[in-house]
Amino acid sequence: MATLITTLNIVLPIFLLIVLGLLLRLAGVLDQDGCAKMNSFCFRVLVPAMIFYNIYTADTESLASPRLLLFCLFSVTAAFGVLMLVVPRLEKDRGRAGVMVQGIFRSSFVVLGMGLATSMYPGQDMSIIAIASTVVAPLFNAYSVVALEVFSQKRPDLKKIALDVVRNPLIIASGLALLMLLSGIRLPAAVESTIHSISGTATTISLIVLGGGLTFAGMGSYRRALAVAVVCKLFVLPALFLPVAVWMGFREMELLCLLILFASPSPVTASIMARNTPGADWQLAGQIVVFSTTLSVVSLFCVIYTLLRMGLL
Repeated sequence: MATLITTLNIVLPIFLLIVLGLLLRLAGVLDQDGCAKMNSFCFRVLVPAMIFYNIYTADTESLASPRLLLFCLFSVTAAFGVLMLVVPRLEKDRGRAGVMVQGIFRSSFVVLGMGLATSMYPGQDMSIIAIASTVVAPLFNAYSVVALEVFSQKRPDLKKIALDVVRNPLIIASGLALLMLLSGIRLPAAVESTIHSISGTATTISLIVLGGGLTFAGMGSYRRALAVAVVCKLFVLPALFLPVAVWMGFREMELLCLLILFASPSPVTASIMARNTPGADWQLAGQIVVFSTTLSVVSLFCVIYTLLRMGLL
């Protein structure tokens, strides 16, 4: 019973914020256009500030181990490679296939991840997840561009991919924070305090805006593709990679980091990227975000509860 209550206390605050956003939209306080603009604001300002502050203030002795970073690198790459081969055999529509690949291997690692980590380990150093994002974010962005462009019947533009990665706000914030952390450069107290204040709002606002953008319209024509993508995203990937992570000895915060990497839902940015790629079915991308987010309340609860019962988290 204690484990059940602990799991509820970890998962529910995250999804109550998402529900709050949905209710605010239904009440007319938020609208789709406003949520789209706020998503851009979160992606370009709030979340980078949170990433920067978590890395900038990290204890260098507690930074993510190379073993964890390598596991993130190879596991995400393996998942992407397998999906690029398997998904086209399941979905013949190329515009949908690329969207499905992206929707399955990519996750809400930063926004939902920080929220879950804070709920589970309140007051503890979040630098492991922040540092891991410096590996995960470039992979997600680069591989998403490749998947969407390959299946939209275009040749992948390597220069465009490289520029997208370099210009990604999360990458810029991560690189700058790492440089300052390792060099010992410190910001003026007023600037540091301001960044801290901004970073403290990132998770809450991002989750509310995520809820405000959810819409369940138009799912009928995507039923099969949607089912395949969501089941693979929330159940198949965690079932494949988390046992390997446990076998390799990852525990507590490191294991939680990998749990978030594989078991969290598809992020809103997946829908945004698909919408900006000619030939990609961006409406399917939006539905994958909506349903993986909604159903992840059940899947994350089950995974976290199981790992807590086993004494691994």
